[in-house]
Amino acid sequence: MRFRCPVPALTLRPLSFSAFLLLIAVSSSMSAWSGEAQPPALNQSITHLSFTPACGMVNQSVTLTAKVIGIASGGTGSLPTGTVTFSTQPNMPVTLDSTGTATSTTSFGAAGSYPITATYSGDQNYLPSSDTETLQVGTVCLQATNTTLRINPNPAQVGEMVTFTAQISGGTGLIGNVTGTVTFLQDGNPIGTGTVNSTNMATFSTSYSQTGTFSMTAMYGGDSNYAPSTSTPVSLMIVPVGTLTPTTTTLSSSNPNSNFGDTVIFTATVQGGMGNPPTGTVTFMDGSTTLGMGTLTNGVTAYSTNSLTPGTHTITAVYGGDTQFQGSTSPPLTQTVSNSSNQTFVISVIPGIISVNQGSSGTATVTVSPAGGFNQPVTFVCSNLPLYAACSFDPATVTPDGSNKPVTSTMTVTTGTTKALLRRPQLGPHGSLPSSLLAVFSVGLLGLVQVRRRPRKAGSRRAKFIATSLFVLCLFASLWMVACGGSGSNANSVTPKGQTIVTVSGSTTTGAQTTTFTLNVQ
Repeated sequence: MRFRCPVPALTLRPLSFSAFLLLIAVSSSMSAWSGEAQPPALNQSITHLSFTPACGMVNQSVTLTAKVIGIASGGTGSLPTGTVTFSTQPNMPVTLDSTGTATSTTSFGAAGSYPITATYSGDQNYLPSSDTETLQVGTVCLQATNTTLRINPNPAQVGEMVTFTAQISGGTGLIGNVTGTVTFLQDGNPIGTGTVNSTNMATFSTSYSQTGTFSMTAMYGGDSNYAPSTSTPVSLMIVPVGTLTPTTTTLSSSNPNSNFGDTVIFTATVQGGMGNPPTGTVTFMDGSTTLGMGTLTNGVTAYSTNSLTPGTHTITAVYGGDTQFQGSTSPPLTQTVSNSSNQTFVISVIPGIISVNQGSSGTATVTVSPAGGFNQPVTFVCSNLPLYAACSFDPATVTPDGSNKPVTSTMTVTTGTTKALLRRPQLGPHGSLPSSLLAVFSVGLLGLVQVRRRPRKAGSRRAKFIATSLFVLCLFASLWMVACGGSGSNANSVTPKGQTIVTVSGSTTTGAQTTTFTLNVQ
C-alpha cells in the first residue's frame, strides 16, 4: 500500500481590508515608538574665490582665498565647516578657519589664462558649492575703472559756457592716484581733452553757436595701473537764447558744525519764478569732488552723508537745468567737521535701500572713510539678515593708504529661492533601515504572499493582480522615502518678503564701526 503526503499549496491572496488597515496602524505605531527623527534639511552655501594679487607674473606666488558663506536663518546659523579643495592642489583639501575661509598658494611657470576652482565639501548643515575664476599670468594687472560724465548746464543756451566733467571710479576696491587723460566726444568725434586731477576728475568747457541735440561721451585712456573705460552717452541740448528761464539755487545743512561720523543732510532748493517748479537733478559737490546727486521734487532735493572727514569742507549744489529752466549753482556753504571722539574711520553704504526679488541679488558700495592717517585693514561682515539671505564683499578686507582717502568694497546681498533641498539618505540608529521604511515594505510583502493549505480557484487571477499592484506601490513608496529622506517639510530656502534693517560692521584689530541699510525683498 502506498501513501501520499499532502503538500501545502502556496497561493497569492490579498489581505482583507480590515487586516490591511491593522497592518498600517501597527507599522505606524512602530515608527512612532522607535522615535525616528526626520533628517534635517541642508542649507545652501556660496563659495567665492579671489586672488592676491589679482593677476600674477610668471613664477610669482599667488594666494588663493576661498570664502564660504552659509545661507541660514537670519545669519544666526552656524558657520560652515569642512574643507575646500583647490584645483591647483586636488589632493590637499584645506580646512575652513573660524571665519569660513580657506587659503592656498600657487604659481605658474608660463604666461597664460588659468581657470582655478575652489570646491567646498559641505557639512552636516550646508550643501557643497564651488566657484571658478580665471587667473591671468604674465600680464600687467590693470584695475577696472568706471567713467561717469556730467554736463552743466544741460540744456544750455547758445553762447553759454558748458562744462563737461568726467569722474573716474573703480569697479571694486581702492581707487588711488589715477593719472592720464580723458577725451570728450560729441557724436563720436573728439572735441577736447582734460587731464585727470588728484580727485580723479577731468573737465573740459566750451560753448555752442548753434542749437541742436548732441550725444556726448567721456573716454578715459587708462594708465599703467588702471584700465581704460568709457562713459554711457549723455544727451546735450542747446536751445536759443531767451528760451530758458533763469533759476536760483540755495543750499542748507542740517548741522554745519558736525562731528566725524555724524549724518549731515544737505538740502538744495531751486527756484525759477512763476509757474511750475524746476525739475531735473542737483549734484552736491565737496570742492571739486562729487558727493552725490538728488532728483528735484517740487523744486527741492536732499543728500545725506556720514563720511565727511574732519576739517573744513566747501559744499555747493549744482542744478543742471531742464527743458524750461537754466542751470545754476548755489553759493558755497562751509561745513566744519570735528573729531572730538577721536574716531579713526567710519563706514557707509550706498544706496541705503537695496530692493531685490526673491531668489535674486543686489549690490551696494561700502565706503570706509578714514581720519588721522588711519591705515589698518578693515574686514566687513553683515548681521541681522532675514531668513536664507547672505552677503559677501569684494574685496572682503580693504586697507586705507594713510592719506585719508576713502576706500570702497562692493557688497552683494543674495536671497534664497524656492527650491527643495535634497537630504542625504539616513539609516537607523545601528546602521539599519528606518523603521518607517521597513513598515511600508512589510505591508506590501504581506499583501503579496499568504500561506494556505488549499488553493482557492475563484478569482485567483484578480487576487494576484491586486496583491502584486499593492506590492509594487509600497515598493516605490519605500524607494521614495530613501531617496528623499522622508518628509518634505522645511525643504524650502526662500527668503520671506518684507523689509529688514541689516547691520554692516567694519572691524579692525582695535575696534569696529557699524552702519545699516534696508533690504527690501519683493
